[in-house]
Amino acid sequence: MTHRKVDVRSSVASMTYDRLGEDGVKETGPANHRKVIQPGTDEELILHGYKSSACKAFLFYLMTLVSLGMFYLISYWKPHWGLYWKRRKCSLSEADALFLKDSDGQTHVVLVKSETVEAGFPSKYVIFSQCVSSTSIGVQNGASESTHLTEPHHRGVRYFFFQHIKYMWVPEKISFVRVYGYDHSTPISSLLNDFRGFTLQEQMQRQQLYGHNVISVEVKSYGHLLITEILNPFYVFQIASILLWSFDEYYLYATCIFIVSCLSIIVSLYETHKQSQSLHDMVEASNTSTVSVLRSTPDKTTVEVEIITADLVPGDIVVLPSTGCTMPCDAVLISGNAIVNESMLTGESIPVTKTPVTVSEENEIYSVEKHKRHTLFCGTSVIQTRYYGNAQVLAVVVRTGFSTAKGELVRSILYPRPLDFKFYKDAMKFIIFLFFIASIGMSYSVYVYILHKEGFTKTVIRTLDIVTIVVPPSLPAAMTVGTYYAQSRLKKKGIFCISPPRICVSGKTKLVCFDKTGTLTEDGLEVWGVLGIEGSKLGPPIMNVSSIHYTSPLVAALATCHSLTYLNGQLTGDPLDVKMFEATKWELEEPMGDDTQRFDNLIPSLVRPSYTPSSLPLFPSNSSPPPHLPSPPPPPPAPSSVSTPPAHHDTTVSTNYQPAGTTAVMHSVGTHGTGTFSVDDDLAGLQDISLIQQVVPYEIGIVRQFPFSSSTQRMSVMVRKLGQQHMDLYAKGAPEVIQSLCQPESLPKDLGSVLTQYTVQGFRVIALAHRTLQTKLLWHAAQRIPRDQVECDLTFLGLLILQNMLKPETTPVICKLQYANIRTVMVTGDNMLTAISVARDCGMIGATDRVLVAKVTPPAPDHPPSLIFEPADTPDIIAQPSSSVNCGSVNVEVSNPKYHLAVNGKAWALICQHFQDHIPRIIAHGTVFARMSPDQKTQLVEELQAIDYIVAMCGDGANDCGALKTAHVGISLSEAEASVAAPFTSHTNNIECVPHIVCEGRCALTTNFSVFKYMALYSIIQFVSVLILYSAYTNLSDPQFLYIDLFIVTVLAVFMGYTGPSLELVVQKPLGNLLGAINLLSILSQIFLVILFQVIAYFYLLKQPWFEPNKPTESGKEDNVVSWETATIFYVSSFQYLTLCVTYSPGQPFRKSMFTNVWLTISLFTMTATTLLMLLCPWSWLMDLMQIKHDSNSYLMFRIALLLIAATHFVISLSTEHIIAHNSTLKKCFQWLRCKREPKNRYKTVLRDVDEDPNWPPVGTPLYGY
Repeated sequence: MTHRKVDVRSSVASMTYDRLGEDGVKETGPANHRKVIQPGTDEELILHGYKSSACKAFLFYLMTLVSLGMFYLISYWKPHWGLYWKRRKCSLSEADALFLKDSDGQTHVVLVKSETVEAGFPSKYVIFSQCVSSTSIGVQNGASESTHLTEPHHRGVRYFFFQHIKYMWVPEKISFVRVYGYDHSTPISSLLNDFRGFTLQEQMQRQQLYGHNVISVEVKSYGHLLITEILNPFYVFQIASILLWSFDEYYLYATCIFIVSCLSIIVSLYETHKQSQSLHDMVEASNTSTVSVLRSTPDKTTVEVEIITADLVPGDIVVLPSTGCTMPCDAVLISGNAIVNESMLTGESIPVTKTPVTVSEENEIYSVEKHKRHTLFCGTSVIQTRYYGNAQVLAVVVRTGFSTAKGELVRSILYPRPLDFKFYKDAMKFIIFLFFIASIGMSYSVYVYILHKEGFTKTVIRTLDIVTIVVPPSLPAAMTVGTYYAQSRLKKKGIFCISPPRICVSGKTKLVCFDKTGTLTEDGLEVWGVLGIEGSKLGPPIMNVSSIHYTSPLVAALATCHSLTYLNGQLTGDPLDVKMFEATKWELEEPMGDDTQRFDNLIPSLVRPSYTPSSLPLFPSNSSPPPHLPSPPPPPPAPSSVSTPPAHHDTTVSTNYQPAGTTAVMHSVGTHGTGTFSVDDDLAGLQDISLIQQVVPYEIGIVRQFPFSSSTQRMSVMVRKLGQQHMDLYAKGAPEVIQSLCQPESLPKDLGSVLTQYTVQGFRVIALAHRTLQTKLLWHAAQRIPRDQVECDLTFLGLLILQNMLKPETTPVICKLQYANIRTVMVTGDNMLTAISVARDCGMIGATDRVLVAKVTPPAPDHPPSLIFEPADTPDIIAQPSSSVNCGSVNVEVSNPKYHLAVNGKAWALICQHFQDHIPRIIAHGTVFARMSPDQKTQLVEELQAIDYIVAMCGDGANDCGALKTAHVGISLSEAEASVAAPFTSHTNNIECVPHIVCEGRCALTTNFSVFKYMALYSIIQFVSVLILYSAYTNLSDPQFLYIDLFIVTVLAVFMGYTGPSLELVVQKPLGNLLGAINLLSILSQIFLVILFQVIAYFYLLKQPWFEPNKPTESGKEDNVVSWETATIFYVSSFQYLTLCVTYSPGQPFRKSMFTNVWLTISLFTMTATTLLMLLCPWSWLMDLMQIKHDSNSYLMFRIALLLIAATHFVISLSTEHIIAHNSTLKKCFQWLRCKREPKNRYKTVLRDVDEDPNWPPVGTPLYGY
C-alpha cells in the first residue's frame, strides 16, 4: 500500500472530522496556541503551535547572510530561538512545528507531519477534508458550518515524533495525544475475545498508525558526525580562535592547536560512532528475525503465516515456537505457558514461568505492572513454551517498537533525564564571570593600544585575543574529565553506568536504601524446619521434613505449592520453591516426551513421594493408618539429586484427568506392549478408600497455579489427588496474609508468640494453608474461577521456617557506610521482625539500640485514625490486626536518642493517607520498612528526596525497578551490562559495589572541581601575563604560548584526573557548590597570589640597573617578543602553572596521593626540570627556539631571584589552599557572615525538631490523624 503525502494544514479551514461515520460537527471554538498533555506524569509535555511565515523566514536568512552565518549557528544551538525567528504563533490545529517543554524543563522543537489514510483507519485520528461549496456559510477551527454542501476529498492525519514516541492529532480533543498500544485501558476480556488475527489490510492500517516494530538506533555517518562536531560551540570557538591567532601571525601556535583539535575530533568521532554502533548492534538482533502470526482470510478462517518482526502491530496474535525465541515485542499470553529469562530487564537470571490470562480476570483492565506474570517483554528470551495437546502457545501483541520495555531501556540510554546538579549550573555561571573579566581586559587592552597609537587592525585582534585567553576553549571539556576516568575505573570493577553525570551525584550520597533478600542476604534459602498443628497449638519444629508422613496435607502443601519446572534436565524456579520441594524428597514428574510438549495431558505436572514402602515414615500420632498401606511406585534408578528428572520405569502410570462424567484413562507402557484400562471401571467395586489406595498410587496433579505476586504476597495451587473426585487448594505466603484468609477456628492460639520467636531471630517464615474444594468443581471451571473465590475460608496447616544467611560482604559494607555517616535503610517485602533481625545482624541497628514499630489504627465511625509506636519485641505486633491494637501506655524510655523506627506496608499506606505531616519525622528516623510493595518503595524514595537526602538505592532489579529509577543513584545487582532498572549495574552480586560507587563519585567530584579551578586559574594567569606585556609593548612568543598551553596545561589537566579514589570512606563529604564561599575564597586567593607574584617579578625586573625597557615598534611591524619583560613573565608564569597543578591535586580524604598518579608525577617532574633548565642553564639553541631573551654568562643572581619568587609562591599557594580547604573555623565564619541560622538540608531541620520534641515518637499516648 502506498500513502500519498499531503499538506493537511492547508485545507484545515475546510475540514470536518470523521467521527465514527458521523457528519461533520462544528468545533466549539478556536484551538489554543498552548496545550498541556499528560499533565502530572513524567511524560508531561507543554505544546506551543507555530506555522511558517514567509516574511519572518526571509528576514532570518537575510540576517544570516549579513552576520556571516552567525544567526544560523545560534538557531542551530538554540532551536527554539530559530522557531521564533522563522515562524509565527498559531493554533495547534494549524501548526507545522511545535515548541515542546517536558517535565524536566528541557525545551525541544519538532515538526508536525501529515499524510493521507484510507477507510478503516481508526476514526478518532482522521481529519476528513472537504471541497467547500461557494454557498458554504463559513468555517471555524477546522469544521465546516455547512457540511451538506461539501464533497469528500481525502482523509488525513497529523502527528509528530518526540524521542521516538508518536503523538497523533485527535480532532475531538483539539490536541495531540500519545499513541498507545493495548497496554492502556484495555480490558482482559478484550485481549481474550477480540483478537483472532488481522487481515492484511487491517495490519497495514495499524502499521501506518503505530509504525514499524523496530527499535532502531541510527548510526550516523562519519561525515554527518564531523559536521555535527564542528558546529559544536566548543569547536566553533576553537576555529574562531585559530583564525584570530593566524591574523596575529601566531602561525606555529595556530597550526599546533589545529592539529590537536583535529586529533580530538577524530577521537571523538571514533568513540561516538563506536558507542552508537554498539547500541545499534545490541538492539538490531530483534529487528531482523521472523515470527509466526495468525492472519484472517476473506473466508473468515485463520491461517498461520511467517512475517518479519518489523511488521508486527499491536493486536497481532503471535505464535510462540516450542523451542523458544527472543521476544520482538511486548505481548500478553492468552494460551499456553512460557519459561522466560528476563535478566536483560530485571537482572534476575532465574527463569520465570509466564502463564496466560484467564477468564477469571476478564473484568480487570490490563496493566503491565499488575499482569507482568502474563506479559512477555521485548528483548527477553523465551527458553521454552508449553501447551496442551495440539494447541498453540499464543500471545497478543500489546506494545511495539520504542514503546516496549526494551524500547524504554534504549530511550533511557539515548535520552537520559537531566540531573539538577548544582556543579554544572555553577560552572556555567563561572564561565559567564570569566567573560565579564574578559570584557574588563578588553577595555584595558583598547586603552593601552590607543595610548600607544597602534593601528586599528592590531587593536581589534589583540582585544579579541583576550577572550580566547580568559575563556579557554577546553574549559567545558575539563568539567567532565573526572567523570570519564571514574566511569572507566568502575567498568574495570564490573560496574556499568549508562548515565555518567550520576557518578558525581553519587559522591554526595547521604542515605542508601537496601533491598533485603538477594541484596543483603543470600539468594538461596535453607529449610530449617516446619511447624505443624498439634491440637490448638503449633507443635515442635520438625527438622527433617521428609520424616512427615507423605499423606499429611502439610507435606502436600510443600510438594505442590510452587511453580517449578524442569528445564534441560534441571529443576528450575524460585530458589525458595526449589529448597522447599527438595526438603520433601518428592519427585516432580512432567508428562513424558519432548520438553516442549509438557501440556500433552490436561494435568501439566504431578508430584509423588520418591521413597519405597519400606522406608515410609510412620503416621502422625493423632491419625490412624488405613487398613493397608498404599504402595508408591518404585523409585527411579538413584538420581544424582532431586533436581534430576526421574528416569523411565519399566511400567509407568500416568493419568489424564478429565472433567467429571468422563473416563480417566491410565496408560501402561511396558517392554512387551501397551494397553489401556479404565480406572473408573476397575474402581467401581471398591467402596473402601483404603482399597482404592492399594490400586492407585499416591500422586497429586497440579491443576492450576495462582502465581506469587508482590502485591498479594502469596501464591496458591489447585490440585487433585489421583483417585479422588474433588480438588484441593494449597496456599503459602506471608503469615499475616495467610492468617487473614484462614478460618479463625483453625488458627493456633500461640501463632503470634511462635511467629515472633522465629522472626526476631532472623528466620524467614512462610505460612501454609489448605482448603478442600467442592466436588462439583470441574476441570474447565477450575481454569476460569477467580482467585479470590477459592483463596478464602482456608484451614491453617503450619509454618515453614527458612534460614536466610547474610552475605559475608554485607556487614563490613554497612559498617563502612555508617562510619562515613551515610545512613542505611532497609526496604523489603519480607516480614517486619525478620527484617529487624537482619538489620541488627548486619549492623544497621546497633546491639543496644531500640526499635519502635509503627502501629496505625484506621479510622472508624467512633474514633479517628491513630498512630503509636511500640517496642519491636511486643508479641502482638504481627499476630493482631491493626484495628484491634491496644493503644494503652507502653513503658518505653524515649530519652535515649538511639532509637530506630520500623514501618510495614499497611502502616505506611495509612500514614501517607492520614498522617502526611509526620512523614518527614518518620522517615528521618526510619531504618526498617517491611512488607513494602514496589510502588511503596518508590514512594519512600521520593519522600526521602523531598527532605533533601541524596538517595542511593541498591536492589536486585526485580521488584525494585521503580525505586531504582527514582533514586539519585540506582544500583542494580545484575548480570546485564545495561539494565532498564537503574543507571548503575553491578556484576558483583553483593553490596560491595556501593562504597566503590560512592568513593568514585567523591573522587570524580573532587577531580572535576580541581581541574575546573586549575583551568580557570590557567586562564587568569595568562590573562595577567598578557595584560602586563601589552603595557610593555610586547607579548609572549609563538613557541612560548605553545609550550604553556600544549605541553604544560593540557598535559597536566589530562593527567590530573588519573588519580584514583581513596580506599576509605570518611565522614567528611566533598564540596558540591562550585560557587560556595570556600571554593570562591580558594579561587580568589590564588588569583590574588598569581597577580601579586607576577607584578613583583615585573617590578623587580624594572629595578635592575642593567635593564633597558622594550621600545614600541613602528606601525605595521611585529612586536619585539624577544625581551626581558617577556622572559621574566614567561618564567614566573610557567612555574605558576606547575604550582597550581600541585595545589589543586588534593589527595586524602577523597583521592589517593598525587604521587600514586605516575603519569602526573612524571609530567610534573619533566616540566619542572625543563623550565628550570631554561631559567638556570639557558642553552642558546633552546632559547632561540623558544624566542627567550638570554645571556648565559650574566644575570645569574636575577635568574635565581626569579626562582626564589616562584618557590615562595609555591609555598604560600599550598599553605593558603590547605588552610582554606581544611579550616572548619573559616566555614563557621562564612556561615555567621551570611547570617545562616537554618540548616541547608530539610532533613537536618527535621532531626533537630524531633530531638527538641519530648512527645516524639508517640509511645505511650497515640497521635490522632484526620
